[in-house]
Amino acid sequence: MRKDVGESGMQSSSPRTGLGIPQGALPPQSPLFILPYPSSSTAGEDPQQELPSPRISCPKGSKAYGSHCYALFTSPKSWIDADLACQKRPSGNLVSVLSGAEGSFVSSLVKSVNHGYFYVWIGLHDPTQGAELGGDGWEWSSTDVMNYFAWEKNPSTITNPGHCGSLSRSTGKTQKSCLFPALSTPFLALTFTKSFPDRKCSVDVSSPISSNLCFL
Repeated sequence: MRKDVGESGMQSSSPRTGLGIPQGALPPQSPLFILPYPSSSTAGEDPQQELPSPRISCPKGSKAYGSHCYALFTSPKSWIDADLACQKRPSGNLVSVLSGAEGSFVSSLVKSVNHGYFYVWIGLHDPTQGAELGGDGWEWSSTDVMNYFAWEKNPSTITNPGHCGSLSRSTGKTQKSCLFPALSTPFLALTFTKSFPDRKCSVDVSSPISSNLCFL
């Protein structure tokens, strides 16, 4: 569980309106994934810092933020495979967005890479598959506390919302949607020190894509 990223001024326990995206804008294949890594930093650094440190050393192809390194993988995978791929990295995990500042950083990272996809997988998912009322079943695969929200729509008002989350490349907002469990897209990864069990993510593949879009 990450304890070094947070922004009390941005946190909220209730849904907030975010920016939307064009309906039906999703290509046949969609999100990528981002992986965050713990970085090599100088001893004694304040772990609460929000800005990248020049003393942080990240693997080639990844970018530093706070005390972690973030990597965007453009090889398309399903959400489940992306989650597992991140876990195979040293202390890896699909990225969780814990503050508005971190969300802005992640958004800029996604927009900086030309990958041809509208969405990128992140670690947001609902293991209860909608069983919790009001969208309360949503959580980060990293087990980080989900206390920062910026929903475009209240999860409880969405029909067939899906059970995984991705980030919109056009708006930079996190999307509450699994879309199709076998859908292949890029992904964002952030590295951690623990591994996690396999997670199931299901959705009615016959439902229209437009009904599965919602942003965090």
